[in-house]
Amino acid sequence: MSIYIKIGNVANAILLCFVGVWAMITVNSDADALLTVLASAYVITFSLILFSWELKFECCNVCFLKNMGFMFNWAGRCLFFVFVGTLSFGLGLPGVIVGVFTFVNMCWNVFVVCVNPGYFEALREKARRELEQAVKTENARYRKDNIDPVVDKGVGGMAVDIRREEQKLPDVAHNAFGAAGTVGGAATARAASQWVMKTDGQSGEAFWVNQVTGEQRWENPSP
Repeated sequence: MSIYIKIGNVANAILLCFVGVWAMITVNSDADALLTVLASAYVITFSLILFSWELKFECCNVCFLKNMGFMFNWAGRCLFFVFVGTLSFGLGLPGVIVGVFTFVNMCWNVFVVCVNPGYFEALREKARRELEQAVKTENARYRKDNIDPVVDKGVGGMAVDIRREEQKLPDVAHNAFGAAGTVGGAATARAASQWVMKTDGQSGEAFWVNQVTGEQRWENPSP
């Protein structure tokens, strides 16, 4: 039955918008002109809200799902239709006709809810999933439009710096490894000078003693 509620509400929104526009166009320049314009503006605004709510336009879906929770219970929905329908009664004969249709449509909404008690619960659960998906979509769009270009720009700049550094790598590597080779050679020479060869008194075999640590080895530690 949700499809019939949607059709009725969309038709109601179109009629309300028509009455609001018609009243603005045909308003007379009398003392009540300002009130008529204001009532028309309200009717048009709320008719567009109802129209957008039912058709779930992506551009305003997140805002509606966050702020129109009253549409998920029969009391809030009834108050919405009573408010808009009452405003349309002050917009001439077409306004009265559309106002009556609005109250009939409100009764239809309440009847569907009474026949299907789980209607609002199912609608609320569906809206919750739609809100989660809409928020994810908005976050992805924001990241694509604002964060990713900055990251790409940053990566591009880093790539230029990396290429510049890569050009310096051969000289840097040569200097580093050359210095390391010199230092390594000096360290090896110092380590070799710490070992002294001695002869074992029993076997007569040679062994080496480290003069610094006192360590003894049978093998020559020098490379």
